[in-house]
Amino acid sequence: MESKALENLRVLIVDDQRSFQLMFKGILYSMGATNVAFALTGEQALAKCINMDYDVLFVDYHLGTGKNGKQLLEDLREKKLLKPSSIFMIVTSENTVPMVMSAVELEPDDYLIKPFSQRVLRSRIQKIQQKKQQLKPLYQAMHDEQYDQVIEHCQHEISQAGRYQQFCKRVLAETLIKQQQLDSAEQVLTQNLQQHRSGWALVLQAHICFERQAYDECLALCDEALETNRYFAEALDLKAKCYMALSAPEDALKAIQQAAEIAPHSIKRQYLVMDIARALHDTPQQVTASKQLYEITRRSLKQDVIHLQNYIRTVIEAAMEAEDPQQKNRYQQETLIALQRARLDESMIRDIDFDLFEVLCQARLESLSGQQFQAKRTYATVADLLTDQEHSLADAVLLLNQIGEYEEAETLKQRLPASTLSNPVLSAILRQQTESTGERRAHFAECNKEGIRLYKSGNFVEAARQFEQALELAPMNTGAALNYIQSLLQVLSQHDTKRSKPGDAFERCRKTFRVVDHMPLPEHHRVRYQELLSRFEKITSERRR
Repeated sequence: MESKALENLRVLIVDDQRSFQLMFKGILYSMGATNVAFALTGEQALAKCINMDYDVLFVDYHLGTGKNGKQLLEDLREKKLLKPSSIFMIVTSENTVPMVMSAVELEPDDYLIKPFSQRVLRSRIQKIQQKKQQLKPLYQAMHDEQYDQVIEHCQHEISQAGRYQQFCKRVLAETLIKQQQLDSAEQVLTQNLQQHRSGWALVLQAHICFERQAYDECLALCDEALETNRYFAEALDLKAKCYMALSAPEDALKAIQQAAEIAPHSIKRQYLVMDIARALHDTPQQVTASKQLYEITRRSLKQDVIHLQNYIRTVIEAAMEAEDPQQKNRYQQETLIALQRARLDESMIRDIDFDLFEVLCQARLESLSGQQFQAKRTYATVADLLTDQEHSLADAVLLLNQIGEYEEAETLKQRLPASTLSNPVLSAILRQQTESTGERRAHFAECNKEGIRLYKSGNFVEAARQFEQALELAPMNTGAALNYIQSLLQVLSQHDTKRSKPGDAFERCRKTFRVVDHMPLPEHHRVRYQELLSRFEKITSERRR
């Protein structure tokens, strides 16, 4: 009976090594498995699971260039392709802390390090089978996300003092916290902690303290949990959140960096790293975390081009903030490589107009290199496409603010879709840009406003000086350029040689037209541009006589 633990069960081996597949099949055959299927990649395994229910899955963590074992488990759970009774075991030869803890955090049914004996494998499988059979109604309720039933089944098992009551206490407390029944969860945890100060109970109690803003108590519980297991990444996550709530971002960064070293493949954890790094203006850490998010998700069900875009945007922001020219250049090159690499991944970029996004990024890099005029020219080639491509509106806003087209940037900003504002990385970049350019924008607006006042009073020379200052702050600003041209044309028409030579005004006027020539303009600017151009051409004609 013992040797037939897998009899009549459908088994799937997911491993990219044929030799291991054949060797492992022999072991499983001796345990009664006669219905064994194979998959070389996570993608193949996912396709097989769509068409067939498997009772036991043995999955290698590393599966070549595609999905890894952890990502496959995430996908199967997300798509509800694992039966409540199914057994999912991670099997790998790698035993480094980051890999092991990243896999264990997702809670597969078990985790085996190669090589292992048939006796160990049989024992592990039988224990899982017994547990799943005993708690069959509970696993079904968890699978169906019927939380009231989960609570009921847990309470029943605990009342019977069954062999799995500790597991049920944990599931019960987690479910009650998820349902925001904090008092009930605390009652379960308090009783458990009086008997044994287990790490999981300490961390769940710390979660409750955090929700209640009892941050010092939360920190103490996390420290106690870490004494029981120094690899308790979840406790370090909570410590980081507490330190942020206590306005201690340096301590928060130390905690979250430790957590990320232990288990780096958590999406939530990497977002937390980015938040803390941003609070500390730690640009390299933001870039590292954004790249990690992209790498984590690019082969999983959570694959989303947003992670790629956020990574590229973060690197561009890092280049803008870099004071060292070599570091700035390295970030610019990293941006170009990321864009080029994305081109090779059709599945990643097929849902958006990646050409448009790439052009806007190229324009931002041109602006960053001091090529403001070229950046504006590049933007002009795609400006008309933004009407139907909301996914790139934010990148256009970032570019326009970067080159000083503040008014147009503000107009586009009003059109940003809710999906953009719900993107935490992008919304933070937009907010940071607004804050960093605030003083410059205010000074620009002040110069422009004063220039308009002087122009209306008839003091065209001084008005031109103010508009010239405005253009020094925002060289590509269309409105200020038109104001400057209009003032200079008035100077030329009056031949005010006392304070400005007509020849100088004419040359400055000619050069400033380059800011608006052949550029997409709002209707009111277009009409005004044509009027000013006609006047300039008339003056030019008169000068030639």
